[in-house]
Amino acid sequence: MSNKFCSRPLIELNNEVMSKIPYPQYSVVVGLIADGTTFKIDIGRICYTSRKKDSGSSLHNSKRYTSSLVDKSTLSMERIKWLRKYLLNLFEKGLRSETVRGILYTLRYFINFCDFKGSKPLTLNDLISNYKYYQVHLYQKSRLSGKKGASSSTLYHKLSTARDFIQIAFNLSNSDITRLIPKHRYTGSVKKERQSSQKDFKKYIQTCITYFNEFSDALLNKRYPIPITTPNSTNKNLYWDSGNSQGIKYLPNCFDHNGVPLPFDQVKYDLSRYFINEESQKSYYKKTFIDHRNEWINEELSSKKVYAYNLCTACFYHIYLAFTAANIQPTLDLKISDLDIDSLGLKTFAKKHKYRSGRDVEFSAPTQLKRYLIKYLRLRDWVDNLGLETEHNEYLFLRIGENYQPKRFARDCTKSITGKSILFKDVNIVSSKDIRNLCAEYFVKHSRGNLSLVARKLNNSLATVAIAYTAIDIVSQSIEMNQYHEKISSKILTSNRINKQSIPVKLSTHYDSERIPAGSCSNISNKEPLKAEGFNSKAPNPSCATFESCLFCEFFSVHLDFEDIHKLLSLKEALLKSSLIRNDPEHHVIVIKPSLDRIDEIINYLKNENDNITDLIDEANHQINMNIYNKYWSKHINFLIKALKSNQMSIKL
Repeated sequence: MSNKFCSRPLIELNNEVMSKIPYPQYSVVVGLIADGTTFKIDIGRICYTSRKKDSGSSLHNSKRYTSSLVDKSTLSMERIKWLRKYLLNLFEKGLRSETVRGILYTLRYFINFCDFKGSKPLTLNDLISNYKYYQVHLYQKSRLSGKKGASSSTLYHKLSTARDFIQIAFNLSNSDITRLIPKHRYTGSVKKERQSSQKDFKKYIQTCITYFNEFSDALLNKRYPIPITTPNSTNKNLYWDSGNSQGIKYLPNCFDHNGVPLPFDQVKYDLSRYFINEESQKSYYKKTFIDHRNEWINEELSSKKVYAYNLCTACFYHIYLAFTAANIQPTLDLKISDLDIDSLGLKTFAKKHKYRSGRDVEFSAPTQLKRYLIKYLRLRDWVDNLGLETEHNEYLFLRIGENYQPKRFARDCTKSITGKSILFKDVNIVSSKDIRNLCAEYFVKHSRGNLSLVARKLNNSLATVAIAYTAIDIVSQSIEMNQYHEKISSKILTSNRINKQSIPVKLSTHYDSERIPAGSCSNISNKEPLKAEGFNSKAPNPSCATFESCLFCEFFSVHLDFEDIHKLLSLKEALLKSSLIRNDPEHHVIVIKPSLDRIDEIINYLKNENDNITDLIDEANHQINMNIYNKYWSKHINFLIKALKSNQMSIKL
């Protein structure tokens, strides 16, 4: 390895769309992560085949950032072309800065492997050879246990990033890259059972609400020590004065009705339970009841106020997630200007862009959230009036960090605030991810399995809700859903009729009826359509304008020939296709399923009436399987098929 390592010029790039990148070898990508911290990634160093392995800089603090030392004589023109193409492609996608940061770190990990453990690739064949070696290395690492092991998701992302880099660098088509490097299949990890139950969830959110109210009132009303209510204690007159293990004390007779401390002589008996001698009691009284209280009442910020405010923010953040069931990152991206409080409880009160799926998501919640939100906004005003300098005042969720510097609230902040707090000592902390999962489970149960409603609430597709937001695995879910559909079918057959007996259908000749798209109609005298005997008020009302409703009409009849049977089975196919396009389980159960079951009932009735009809039914089914439909229904079905394909394409896009 060369010893001619030296620094080089640097050009900072952000992840905005760029038309050109003149010097990729000097590129340092800069951006902000969720909490507002600046990051810098020296990605240009991969253009040099000989360089220092580590930059010696902190990954998270750009102020102490130093670029990697390189051997300038090893600069590769091929790699410059590769990196230029890749960065332009990456920036065009409009990804979040955090996402770009993760991708580039993963890419740099791959190139480091190639240069320090591989053959320093400069050609396509070299890259493919190194990729295979890299793949074996990661497979071996995935078999390790503990911190050194790699999860299936980590394995997938690292291999996908390396594969995408090779494809983009050499302008390879999907078929070309698949021929050279088959795509790694993501098997996914075994879905772990949640550590939190609905009972834990309810208790945790109630605790968050209690502490949010008590600590925010203490800040806004300048009350100290802070009267609190712990979740596992029936004791009143508990007070918080610090975050250590002795920070909660039972002080029943130490304050008047306005919360003002009583003189020492009147409270020393209550303090004696914590302090042996009177000197210690006096010291605590002066420190807490006088000095710390005066500090709290004054306008200046203190460490205790910082803790109390950050605790309120962490609690309200989880309260907000519990009431809205919103995605984590779009919630953290919310700005105060995004909110329409008057719409809360009535309709969508905020919208935000979800970068991972590339679409906007909506926020809705019951009116109960409104009073907590208004109180939190008062807290945000309190922070703004402190005059602290920050670039993030517009964000709804804001924490106060080191050196009293306001920063954006990040998803891992709640763990550091609540995880080791004495306030949550006997409470099972529910993670942000589990809150959304438990909300989904709650919606599923209380909507009686209405997944379409749950999907709308979570801003997800039905498939995503079924796979990711239900409490059981997909196999068990399939078994359970099959059983559910069998019960539904049975109920549909019996709920819309007077008794459980099957309702027959009239058999026609060529002289007592006329052909219609659903079969035949014996209403030659043009009388008003009438429900067949045996159907009750829950069955569809017959209408000559809606042919599937003819199935329930007193005048509906069937010729024992191929034409009418083919019509019935074509109608069934049209109903199935329209249900797929609508993708609404409620509509399917209420509107579509009764007609489908009625068609099956008619077909079974015809089989029992005439043994020879089975061949006609088999022939008609064969025609349907070959996509050959009745002339009337063929146009409708072909239109539905085109609409279905268009719908599927838009989902993929």
